[in-house]
Amino acid sequence: MAIRVICKNCGSKLDAKNELRGQTRRCPKCGVPVLIEPAEPTVSAPSVQFTSPTPENDEPGLKTLRLRQDNLYVILGSDKEIAYWKANEGWFLNVGNGYQAVKRVPDRIPDVGAYVLVEGYVENTDEGRRLRGMRFRALHGRGVLNALVRSETEILEKAAEPTTLSQAQKRFMLQHIRQHYFFEFTDGSPEIVEYLTGFDAHAHEVGKFVDA
Repeated sequence: MAIRVICKNCGSKLDAKNELRGQTRRCPKCGVPVLIEPAEPTVSAPSVQFTSPTPENDEPGLKTLRLRQDNLYVILGSDKEIAYWKANEGWFLNVGNGYQAVKRVPDRIPDVGAYVLVEGYVENTDEGRRLRGMRFRALHGRGVLNALVRSETEILEKAAEPTTLSQAQKRFMLQHIRQHYFFEFTDGSPEIVEYLTGFDAHAHEVGKFVDA
């Protein structure tokens, strides 16, 4: 039996296969992640079908979620940076006096809270790696960060809803960039610098983003 889902971003009515319940798939209409759970229709819109991603069915909006090697991924709490991802090394957790691989300290992972997953799109240019865009997704619910232990990519499925950064979280992101990247990392993207140093409290994405 199909599950009727409503995309919160564009209002499309989506019919998902029952075996996809609890998973996240991108809306074929607008590309925003949608949690597969029953919902009552709220607007009139053309129905579309969700199907499980396979090599034969590789629609752009339904590709398997993955961590892009060049991108940056940071998880922020309300009062500190919680974790970040390093390509080929995995997730690292803030343990107070530094960072350790999450699989070594699973007991130190916060159990309850509201967090933000920041994904930064990084482009390789002739001048080097440059940050070109960022987007923000909400993480909430008991035990949501335990996904970091189970697999590197599961946290992407948990972060389905667009959200914004607080002023404190903007400062944490600036600090992360300064600690882990070089001075020229944000060259050519003044909108990112303006966002992180300004008072915009509404944007859930800034700069440009390319999903590959």
